[in-house]
Amino acid sequence: MGSTFLIVMMLMQAQPRAEPEQPLAVLSVCDVVTHDPTRRNGQVVKVRGVLAGTNEGIWLVDECPTHLVTKGLSWGNDLSVHVNAADRSIERSWEAMLERVKQLHESVRDKVWITILGRVETRASMDDEVVQMPYGLRRAGFGHLGEAPAEIDVILVEDVSVERRLAIK
Repeated sequence: MGSTFLIVMMLMQAQPRAEPEQPLAVLSVCDVVTHDPTRRNGQVVKVRGVLAGTNEGIWLVDECPTHLVTKGLSWGNDLSVHVNAADRSIERSWEAMLERVKQLHESVRDKVWITILGRVETRASMDDEVVQMPYGLRRAGFGHLGEAPAEIDVILVEDVSVERRLAIK
């Protein structure tokens, strides 16, 4: 009986204890892109910013006090947004966000703020994101024309809100 108790105690101690999962802190776009975005490469993060898009892509943007500069080229303060439409749960999350935006959004002047839970993707180094072309240096980042220094691969969209902006008269 004593040896059985000892074995059970040893097995319990050998089992890794699950640490309570800490909620992810919400970062701003500035937190991700204005310094070295490669330090977050592959990390799952929560990022809050203004949703922006055209028929050429979707971005999460912010107004940052500084800009990332690589080889003399200044980057915009934006993250390219990648939505994997083949993943049904991601697609549902994105569609729910768009439906919420339709309910809240009244004017093209409104700012739509969202929080994205996603995986950050960058090149191995920021120097790899600037290439020499015959006409000079060129960004080779993410999104349309490679203009964003990093991309966020959406896992989930949450916390949609609209900042109303008055029309100019």
